[in-house]
Amino acid sequence: MVRVIERLQMEADVQGGIILDTWTDERSLDRKITDVKSYPFSFLVQSFLPPQSRSNTSRINSPAVGAGTNGRASEDEGVNMKEVDALLSEIAVMLGRWALYTRFISGKCADPDADDAPLATAEVIIKSNLYKKVMGKLVTPYNVMTAFFFRRSIEKSFQLDEYPPGLSLKMNKPIDGEAPYIILAVDDVMYIMNSTIQKSISTCQKDVVSNVIPSIERILSADFVGMIQRKMRDETYPKPVIQGGFPPEDKIVQFIVLINSLDTANEYLDRIIDGRISLSENNEDVALPRESLKESFPFEKDAIMVANQLHKLQRTFLAKSNELLTEGINVLFERVVKMRLRPVLAETFRDADYTMTEQELAEYAEENEEEEDQIIEMVARRFERGWDMLMKPIARIMTPATFAVLSDTTAKYLSNVLEKKFFTYSGKASEYGAIRIERDFSTIVGIVAKGNYGIREVFGKVTQLMMVANMEEEEWEEIVALDGDDGIEWTLTEDERKRARALVRRA
Repeated sequence: MVRVIERLQMEADVQGGIILDTWTDERSLDRKITDVKSYPFSFLVQSFLPPQSRSNTSRINSPAVGAGTNGRASEDEGVNMKEVDALLSEIAVMLGRWALYTRFISGKCADPDADDAPLATAEVIIKSNLYKKVMGKLVTPYNVMTAFFFRRSIEKSFQLDEYPPGLSLKMNKPIDGEAPYIILAVDDVMYIMNSTIQKSISTCQKDVVSNVIPSIERILSADFVGMIQRKMRDETYPKPVIQGGFPPEDKIVQFIVLINSLDTANEYLDRIIDGRISLSENNEDVALPRESLKESFPFEKDAIMVANQLHKLQRTFLAKSNELLTEGINVLFERVVKMRLRPVLAETFRDADYTMTEQELAEYAEENEEEEDQIIEMVARRFERGWDMLMKPIARIMTPATFAVLSDTTAKYLSNVLEKKFFTYSGKASEYGAIRIERDFSTIVGIVAKGNYGIREVFGKVTQLMMVANMEEEEWEEIVALDGDDGIEWTLTEDERKRARALVRRA
């Protein structure tokens, strides 16, 4: 049977070779490859330059281009994307048919006694002239054109990109559209990435996938994440117009939209990759192909190789994206939240006096014709009003995941502020004042942790400071006597516990 296949393969080489040569000539494949390789990616290249050095040809069909009067029309600078896409589809179908043929012949040539042996490509296929022609006339052009098509698609997505309209930090203004609020480019790029991966997998060629997926990985990291990074840096960075002021609202909103865009891109990518691979229960670095991948790649360890390539793409993109995401959230905290939180805290603790005894507070309320309860609740009320005015407009626009990170960052800062505030009353607070500090601080922690209970852990140190300050004398002496065997998981050092105990001026 194998000898018969070998003779038939010689005829298949001749006929297949004629088909491929004719197709290559009819499609002017060589010229298209040359055009694709020489494509300048002007918009992406321009974006790397400082804003003042960029030319005005940055947006497709924009009036600055001159509506086609200066040189070529904007349509892909001499490369027709529809033609490239059609060629890729044709090649993918041909490679899929070649894969079926290869699998059939290899199955027939396999040793019938080796039932458990993985399927290996038959020697007759590897040595055939048609195999070499398929590699040269189909696989190599497919890899080159796919890399071009994906990169050009990203470029075009950003050329036509828009921010979602109608977003505002003013709570009295309703928001149009549905969350997540992201730039248009995210949906476009992720859709194209998914279809590019799917089309490459449909070829059932490891030489395609092992080239295309690393290309996607490289282009996504450099161009997609790179473009968002440059937009954050050059177009939307939330800096105040005047020294000491707040950044303009539109810049803050656009900066948040870019943060959302990275977070949503991560979600999309996870979904796309997780639909094709699963991770080993024993080792998360080991990717396992799902059944659909195994069917497309039946030879030896090809499916595992493809799964590992997809997992590497996922890891690399998420590492790059999350690095920028973290940086963006830190900028939003430093430039917007922290700047606006300072006056909120100043207003919160204005007139707050923790040195007064219960009797003195009652007399103060009577003298000023105020309700005692109102004075007691003043700090919590002021903080809640200021906190909601600051954080609710941001929460309304941000994705839940990114807002959770921002809240956590803000909570860490606030915890340090409350800790310092606590020690400013060292040796001055009355016993009643220490109780009020605990109540006020606990209420503030509760307001910040609303909807995200885990944030309370960030305030662990502040909570323990208040606990130590308000302990009964016998209880404190017992803890001191136990010398670390008290069953409490302390976040405070021994010195900090002593300082906390010294908060109240004792008779």
